[in-house]
Amino acid sequence: MEAHIGEPPGERIHNAWLQSIELNAIPLAGQPQRMWIDLSLGPGDAEPRVHLQVEGCSFVELTISEARSVGTHLVGLAALGVMEIPPTSPA
Repeated sequence: MEAHIGEPPGERIHNAWLQSIELNAIPLAGQPQRMWIDLSLGPGDAEPRVHLQVEGCSFVELTISEARSVGTHLVGLAALGVMEIPPTSPA
């Protein structure tokens, strides 16, 4: 998915790979929140930026290097979290 936002063409912002993730850890008014992530390239940008935005909050803009680092740490934390969950005993 790619969208062009704004005109004229020399000032367009290119967005790609928009993803939406349901967040259930802290529901808002009993409903899950959503997080959107996308890749954006604006006029004059040397490289694309990754945007993270949780519903109702300001977005965070990351360089590609920062996004890789955050992603690596998230995967590591998730793996650690799975290892830390005590096994369930049979009922």
